[in-house]
Amino acid sequence: MFVVAIAELGRPVEEDLAALASDMGATAYDARLLLAAGTPAIVKTTPDRALALELLGRLRARGHGAVACDSGAVVSSGDMVSMRKLRLAPDAVTLDDRPAERLPYDDVLALLPAVHQRRVDTATQTRETKLSMGRALMTGGMAFTKTVKTSTRSSAEERDVVLYVFRRSGAPPWLLREHGTSWAGLGLPLAHSESENFRIAVAALRERAPGATYDDRLMTRKAGERSMMSGSGGNTTVKTSSEAGVDLLAHLQALWIARGAYR
Repeated sequence: MFVVAIAELGRPVEEDLAALASDMGATAYDARLLLAAGTPAIVKTTPDRALALELLGRLRARGHGAVACDSGAVVSSGDMVSMRKLRLAPDAVTLDDRPAERLPYDDVLALLPAVHQRRVDTATQTRETKLSMGRALMTGGMAFTKTVKTSTRSSAEERDVVLYVFRRSGAPPWLLREHGTSWAGLGLPLAHSESENFRIAVAALRERAPGATYDDRLMTRKAGERSMMSGSGGNTTVKTSSEAGVDLLAHLQALWIARGAYR
């Protein structure tokens, strides 16, 4: 699928709202809501490459900072180079668990912090057999038990702050996670919490890669969520995650940053 997005509005929304709504195949109200959520704002998803390029051209002609990509080319978080055991060398980031990998500071194009949100909803149904004197009386002593069904629901939410590190060379992005990362390789005094060590690591990367663009708009930008349902034995689990949607938004934002860097 080809995705077209506005990374930067070239004029106030109201001045171009009718044309934007037409581009999106939506009402003016829906177009306004989508753009109010922030950028990058995905305005079209289509299997037609020619249609995507035509729309891209129209948006740019009206002054908007628009980008487009094939969603199949987006590297998922799980396939990015994990920075769980990073080490800050003088000229590059290295990894204790992957010695062959190396990220020169001058190859860092963009540092994009974001939030991955996950939710697990579980519905459990249990059956229990209990002694029932009332049932025994009703059936003349033929049945002394009854089956009782009980349903329970539970929810659990996770929030993981991450840092996408996109490269000028076009090599696969690197990903730093707030949780589950070893901070010993920073070579800096460590804090008592993962969140504070994450902040220290991001600040250190920004200092060592001054040519990189830092953009934190994805920290508050909501992404489309994907759900996966499974069940057995009367139990149903629905897992919902924003990770894939945030991956796409980060890729689109990096494209916009790269376009500005190489124009």
